[in-house]
Parts: sequence; structure tokens; C-alpha cells
Amino acid sequence: MKTLTAVDARDMAAIHAQSFDRSWDALEMAAHTQKDMCFGIDVDGALAAFIIMSRAADQAEVLTIATAVQARRKGLGRALLMEAALELKSRDVTDLFLEVAEDNAAAIALYRTVGFDAIGRRPAYYRRENGRVAALTFSKKL
Repeated sequence: MKTLTAVDARDMAAIHAQSFDRSWDALEMAAHTQKDMCFGIDVDGALAAFIIMSRAADQAEVLTIATAVQARRKGLGRALLMEAALELKSRDVTDLFLEVAEDNAAAIALYRTVGFDAIGRRPAYYRRENGRVAALTFSKKL
């Protein structure tokens, strides 16, 4: 796992666009590298997956996590979540939160596998082409 900087913003944006209907562009990614915790994993010399987290006191939130299409199903998301949790714990963070669209079964399975527990639901949170979908909120004690 490596710390990402504004130099990585274009690659981050490209991966994010493969993963989300409403993706963040390179300028947004660069801004996150300046204010949030951004970590990534390279495969064959290129960014293959990344995570962005925001920290406030002893709590942190996963703002986004994404893996390049060609690198999916190889455990990179799991590795990022596990290593990021260790990094947060070393910085005295005790609780990690995230939200996910309730129709994203693969992500929900991943989060449960690494120890996240569902704690809430936000109805009609995400806008979709054909309507809206709820967000599930999760937390994990570090």
C-alpha cells in the first residue's frame, strides 16, 4: 500500500469512472489527496486500486474505494481495507464507517468479510438513471 498524491489523481479518476455512475474527476481526486487519507495498490507498475478516507478525531469514514476492472476479484479491495484499518488504528482511530448502495452485493459481501456491521439505512440516497436506491451504513471497531 502506498500513499497517493495529486500525481496519482488522473489514474484515480480513471479507476473511479470504471466503478461508479457518478465518478469523481482528476481535480476532485487531487483535492482529496490534499485533505484526506488516500492509499493505493500498484500492480505491474500501475495503480490498480485505491481508497480515500476522511478522519475526524478518533473516527474515520471510507469516502470511496475502487478497483480497476482488470484487477478485480484479486483481493485488492480487501487488502486496502485491512491495511487502511491498521494505519488508522496506529493513528488512534477507533471507529471506521462507510456507506454503500444496497444493490451493490459484491461490496456488501466484502465489507462484511472484513468485519463491518450494518448499522443503518438511508432511503433513496443514491440517484440512479431509473430512480433512487438506499444506502446502507456500516461501521467497524478498530
